[in-house]
Amino acid sequence: MKRAISNKGFTLIEVMIVVAIIAIIAAIGYPSYQESVYKSRRADGRAALQEAAARQERIYVESNSYTSDVAKLVSNGDGSSSPEGYYGISVSLSCDRTVGGATYYSCFTLTATPQGAQAGDTDCTTLTLTHTGVKGATGGGTTCW
Repeated sequence: MKRAISNKGFTLIEVMIVVAIIAIIAAIGYPSYQESVYKSRRADGRAALQEAAARQERIYVESNSYTSDVAKLVSNGDGSSSPEGYYGISVSLSCDRTVGGATYYSCFTLTATPQGAQAGDTDCTTLTLTHTGVKGATGGGTTCW
């Protein structure tokens, strides 16, 4: 009497179909995941701008002028980027007046520019915050702030 041999396992075709399905799902999901990561990292830039604006106001109260020294405005150890390092922070001053040979500035614009791992964020290429609290962004994103 012969016994029937049963093979257990998967064929190569079945494995290839499963791999193809996983690849398609990954190709659809990865861009959404990447956008979500960029969006969550924007909080780092927003927080850095708001912290820098608060420090600018304290400096203005003490010296009657805003400062262009970014190191006094950000808490990151390098003195020019956001706390997590995803954004570079810069400041531009305007509305200057000269009194007794000293120049005082009463307007500022803070700018956060993506750097490092965040540099690929094309929806919000820069975040800005002015002395009046006006929030802005470049890059075409509608939900940057």
